[in-house]
Amino acid sequence: MKLIQRGIIFVMIIMLACGAYAAMPQISQFTYTPSPAVPGSTITVTIQLENNNDFIMKEVTAQITNEYPFSVKSTDAQPNPAQLGNIDKFGKAQAQFTVYVDPSAENKTYTLPIEIITATDTTGLKTNYSITVSGKEPLVKVLNVLENKLLPGEEKEITLELQNVGTSPAYDVLIEMKEDRTITTAGSVVERDIVPLGAATAYIPGINPGEKKGAVLKVSVSSTATVKTYTQPITVSYRNSGGTRTTDTSYIGLSVFGKVELDATLKEKTGIVAQGQKSDITLELFNKGLGKAEFVLVELSSETATIEKPKQFIGSLGPNDVDTIKTPIVFNTTGDHILKATISYQDADASIKKTVIEIPIKAQTAGDGGMNPLILLIVIVIIVALVWNFKFRKKGKK
Repeated sequence: MKLIQRGIIFVMIIMLACGAYAAMPQISQFTYTPSPAVPGSTITVTIQLENNNDFIMKEVTAQITNEYPFSVKSTDAQPNPAQLGNIDKFGKAQAQFTVYVDPSAENKTYTLPIEIITATDTTGLKTNYSITVSGKEPLVKVLNVLENKLLPGEEKEITLELQNVGTSPAYDVLIEMKEDRTITTAGSVVERDIVPLGAATAYIPGINPGEKKGAVLKVSVSSTATVKTYTQPITVSYRNSGGTRTTDTSYIGLSVFGKVELDATLKEKTGIVAQGQKSDITLELFNKGLGKAEFVLVELSSETATIEKPKQFIGSLGPNDVDTIKTPIVFNTTGDHILKATISYQDADASIKKTVIEIPIKAQTAGDGGMNPLILLIVIVIIVALVWNFKFRKKGKK
């Protein structure tokens, strides 16, 4: 009987000793910030260990195992593994880690494995802790409009540049130009000057994070559209990886500008336009278009005449504007002549354009130019004298 009791006591002592050696500190607190974790960023993981035993836990080590989508950024201040040293009986210790979240992580909950090792248990005890990853969503924005300048009465394709500035792919992207109407207080409907033509929606299968893609829409501009910049609503909708569709409205600017149409004609000529004689000519310039011409410069040239002021600066010519230039000119030959006016200007797109206009002018000989005013006066005096003399003689005969 005593032998049995001694055996039982021995077994209990062995079990207690094994239990003491097998005991591990417990992770009593586990936190991470920010919460939830954001893909492509880091979180700070803090754990608190407690020794709930009546003896010292020696050479305690806490270690995080790299497992997708988490990887530990070990530093001198926050090493991995963290050497916590000895933990007194019923004592506590704390460790911090910087953990990077992979950008490709989805919006869901992942597990982070943490392993605790002591001097008496080098195999360690591994426990998984939950970390919620969120904030990974697509976000598609209209960045730019290519070729946003339109003419009244024009039908044109415009290209919208879109980018996914979010952190996950956008699927089934739809770009739509709405044909909005304005309703006045009187109840009448005012149509927009710019409306979609044909299919008002463009489709893109998918846009990855950071990726840019173009969408083409065709628009029609009213022939009576005012020359100005129009604000046009564009609706963009897309699905995330979970199938949820997001719709957002952006506003783009479309500029309607008028086309410049310059012309010139001979307004007047002063003096006799005769071979070898100096005359003054006045040209009239006018803008028949809806656009405004800036920095208008006129350069006159002729193969059969000498022009005293061949280059003259006008400034600007708006729609229906008229301006004149005047210059002395000497024609070298008789007959019909062509005066060439080369007009350079800038229009709405700030590019330099040129218009060449040929103006016909007839040069006369001195004899063709009509009677000299002094000679004409003498002739008139002679005619009057003859008439007077004829009447006087007739009265004398009576």
